[in-house]
Amino acid sequence: MGKENSLNFKACFLIMAVVYLKCNALSTTQTCFMKLFLILALSAFPALANAQKKDKFYIGVQVQPELTFYKSSQIAVYPPAYSKSSFNVGLNIYGQYQITDYFSASLGFGFISRKLNTEMDVDQQLLPDPYYDMAAYLYISKTLSQRILQIPVGFAYNFLKTKKVDVFASLTFIPNYLLNTEYANKNKYPAFKKNSWLGFSLNPTAGLDYTLFRKIKLTSALAYSVVNTVREEEYSRKHPKIKHTYLQFSLGAKYNLI
Repeated sequence: MGKENSLNFKACFLIMAVVYLKCNALSTTQTCFMKLFLILALSAFPALANAQKKDKFYIGVQVQPELTFYKSSQIAVYPPAYSKSSFNVGLNIYGQYQITDYFSASLGFGFISRKLNTEMDVDQQLLPDPYYDMAAYLYISKTLSQRILQIPVGFAYNFLKTKKVDVFASLTFIPNYLLNTEYANKNKYPAFKKNSWLGFSLNPTAGLDYTLFRKIKLTSALAYSVVNTVREEEYSRKHPKIKHTYLQFSLGAKYNLI
């Protein structure tokens, strides 16, 4: 087992070195960092697989409704923009490794379609073909909808344990990959493909696990994005960053594989 883990580590390290050299030559710092992070996160799978033999590996699913907070407009001067919120829902599938009775680590794969009811100018001269129009005017988009893939990596501490209930606090780092963005407008343009890194989130979380059966636990948690970085909007003349944060509730179940 030790020899196998050593080989996995060496292979991962070699791949990381190759990707780093390629990124350094061809990519932005953020893109390079995200690629390295993905490889590091995926390298955890052999360790999680080995954990099955120690009765410490769980697989779970969570529904994640959230309130997303942002400004009402990216272009308003007077009257000034005000704070708004909208309701969105995501889904997360994850594996969890119980390192000790009190510490655990998790790696997940999630999706969310996040809708922001904020005004933004869209310059049709910046749109990709066949929607590019040199003679067209700017139009104001009232709604921005982003479809995002997420890869959350978290570390949790159980500070209260009973026979049925575990109360925990955790910190989760989430790289966000933007699949596409849709701008609401009278021309009814489709969602434009982005396929690039949107940014990352850092979420402190508090929650509890309830043992329903010997192998099944119900889990719930409340998280807030203290950090949530975003990329610029390239189809807007001023290239704003649509900054937002969110308060997210997670509800689901996890199953012990052994």
